[in-house]
Amino acid sequence: MRTIRVTAVLAMCVLGVSARASATVVTFDDLVGQALVPDGYGGINWGGNWTHYDSPQFPYTPHSDPQRVYTPNTGAGEYLFSFVTPDQTFQGAWFSGFSFATVTFNLYNDSVLVWTSATLAPSSVPTFLASGYSGPVDAVGVFSAANDLYVMDDVTYGESSVPEPATLLLLAPAAAFALRRRRRIV
Repeated sequence: MRTIRVTAVLAMCVLGVSARASATVVTFDDLVGQALVPDGYGGINWGGNWTHYDSPQFPYTPHSDPQRVYTPNTGAGEYLFSFVTPDQTFQGAWFSGFSFATVTFNLYNDSVLVWTSATLAPSSVPTFLASGYSGPVDAVGVFSAANDLYVMDDVTYGESSVPEPATLLLLAPAAAFALRRRRRIV
């Protein structure tokens, strides 16, 4: 019985270590002026669709001064960014702009849509739009009814908390030992 408890505690410790996730917040604040956000910046490939700028402009209030990003393309549509390291957990980002430029996240894993977030109507006060999804994703689409009329700031993501197969393999001998031990006791 003691062996089963020790094995269970060991398993929880290993899973606890593998499930820790650290958040990355991409603030854009070390970028200067106005230009396309380069691929790889902040661990994200921006695909030539996102421009950063730092000049004051109402209602495009940054969450963290001075930089924020926008898509210079107009009209309704979706603009993607993808993670350099796949299988990330995307928490969300801050938005401001005109209320009719509603924004929604579409989350993709292996090019398959796995989740769509709630919709946010931006205002001049930066507001966080949570993804609402805790699974792994490779790309995020930001869909808006009026691109170029909102800005995004402080994109937050982290490593997926799904245990890696190698971690689960570490538990196999302990689980087998516990089952064998239990059969002997019974």
